[in-house]
Amino acid sequence: MNKILSSLPDSSNSDSVFIIAEGGVNHNGTLNDALELVEAAKDAGCDAIKFQTWKTELVYDSKLSLVPEYQKRAVGVSKSEFQIIKDLELSWSDFRAIKAHAEKIGIIFFSTPDEKVSLDFLMELDVPIIKIGSQDLTNDILIRQVLATGKPIILSTGASTLSEVAHAVELLMNAPKLYLLHCVSAYPTPAVEANLSCISTLAAAFSRPIGFSDHTNGTATALVALGLGARIFEKHLTLDLKQEGPDHQASLIPTEMQKYCKHLREGILSLGNGQKAILEIERDVRSAFMRFPVASVDIQKGESIKEGDVNLVKTLNGIPSKYWDLLFTSKSNKLILKGSVLKWSDLIFEENSES
Repeated sequence: MNKILSSLPDSSNSDSVFIIAEGGVNHNGTLNDALELVEAAKDAGCDAIKFQTWKTELVYDSKLSLVPEYQKRAVGVSKSEFQIIKDLELSWSDFRAIKAHAEKIGIIFFSTPDEKVSLDFLMELDVPIIKIGSQDLTNDILIRQVLATGKPIILSTGASTLSEVAHAVELLMNAPKLYLLHCVSAYPTPAVEANLSCISTLAAAFSRPIGFSDHTNGTATALVALGLGARIFEKHLTLDLKQEGPDHQASLIPTEMQKYCKHLREGILSLGNGQKAILEIERDVRSAFMRFPVASVDIQKGESIKEGDVNLVKTLNGIPSKYWDLLFTSKSNKLILKGSVLKWSDLIFEENSES
């Protein structure tokens, strides 16, 4: 627990990001693919990889459970939801192997349980954090069971209302740490439907660290989310976009995930500290571009300074341009040759006298 808690950003002002590769069900129900996803996530630069853990018979019914439209598009209409999910189910021994492999190569492993039996198994594996998926944001029973583990919790908020999120947050008030992910439960999510302003809404409403469970294609929306304060990012990872399965089309292949991580880590550095000041990297350009009054003609001693006598020229120093109008209330204190940078000592200002 200590490792992941020290890794996860604790506010929208954090100077680091935590990137989760969502292995989800993109292993297609096979251990070898799951292990390859673990390696791909590590190679891409992700901090963690997450899967989903369930027993199909405890969650789905062969007749009652509905097939979402995005799954129909991905796998067709010939299978029931029960069969689709059953074909993707991994065994307990598979998950033990996945966790062992993740630990061996140095990437954090955790998972989303769909019911109490799977939650208990994940506790047996001693995962460092528990993810509650959007589908269970209104599942008070599972939420209470997850809370009872004493583990830090990541909660996704897709397909929900603010009041439903508030209710879940209230139930989880005593969690050792609670992270909220803005999410749109569409696979893939069009960028115009990403509703990223909800990141600010969630942060203001709940004062919790906020992240983005990103179902869009590409990296652009993630960078916008970063600018809005998201510091935890979850993105589906696939070995092949052409594979049959419900989530591949909302996923990145390994080379794209590598770019995703790179862009986010560069992006967090680009935000800076928010203090408006002259940066060291700007000083040379500032010196080269500053303009100061320079005589455009010879100005005789005692002559009043007129607008036609001076120009603002890029030079290293001189009288600041904000005093431009003040120059024309003065006289020359000496002969000022054309091309000379004006100095205060070159000028005489007559005191106003009361009439």
